[in-house]
Amino acid sequence: MDATAEIERILAHSVLDPFGILQVSRTCTDDEVKAAYRTKSRFIHPDKTKHEDARAAFEKLKKAESELMDPAKRESIRKMMKEAQRELLAEWQAQVSKGERPAEDCNESSSKFQDAAFARYKKIMVDIEWRRRQRLKEKMAAEGAAAKKEEDALDEKRRKRQAEKAWEDSREDRVSSWRQFQAKKNSKSKRSKKS
Repeated sequence: MDATAEIERILAHSVLDPFGILQVSRTCTDDEVKAAYRTKSRFIHPDKTKHEDARAAFEKLKKAESELMDPAKRESIRKMMKEAQRELLAEWQAQVSKGERPAEDCNESSSKFQDAAFARYKKIMVDIEWRRRQRLKEKMAAEGAAAKKEEDALDEKRRKRQAEKAWEDSREDRVSSWRQFQAKKNSKSKRSKKS
């Protein structure tokens, strides 16, 4: 096995198929996953090979191994692949009944069907990821709007406090101005009474 060829194979392989990255069957056990990972990681480890993409391939291999070592994640991947196969089989059988597709295409063990099922699986996973990102984007927008609303409310409170403080600070000026006005008014009225 050539390290360069293996690195290129891993990098070219879809992240959505950890079984294919590790080259294990879809019904593999934990021990098979560990053995495949150990064999491949020793071979493509960035410290063992000088290939410039060895680190990226190794990280992709490690991610595939961690996904398959998690029983819940492994079962989730299997279920999604089964769902993709079920959808594709139903679609193709409908096409066979209409005469648009030959019946032998519906053989689930054929490579044509498996390739099409994997393509369907990738499409489903991409759709799921897109929806997840959309929800995250909407959540972040809502949080941003809430934060802006809260910030605007704080700014309004701050402006009101400053206005109240300015009003209180200018109170003495207003009172003295009023006193001066009253004093002038009183002096005018005293002068007019004297005349």
